[in-house]
Amino acid sequence: MTADFSGVFLTVEEHGCVYTVDTEGELFFAPLYQDNSVSLEEFDVVDFEMSDTDDKELEEIQECLCKMMQTAGLYFKPAVPV
Repeated sequence: MTADFSGVFLTVEEHGCVYTVDTEGELFFAPLYQDNSVSLEEFDVVDFEMSDTDDKELEEIQECLCKMMQTAGLYFKPAVPV
């Protein structure tokens, strides 16, 4: 899987993984190892339907990462037509 990751990551120890979003805002995860390392090659798309984690919690993680990217100037939400 080739994705353009932002460099913004969020570790959620309770889930045993690290989350990130690509420049489109899609949520990805990779396992967190016992030494707290993560392999950037192991990131995979979060499948909300197949995940054991509550959808609302995953959406909050995704929103948090997108806000972090916006703060860093790496992600821009498209304007919503009125």
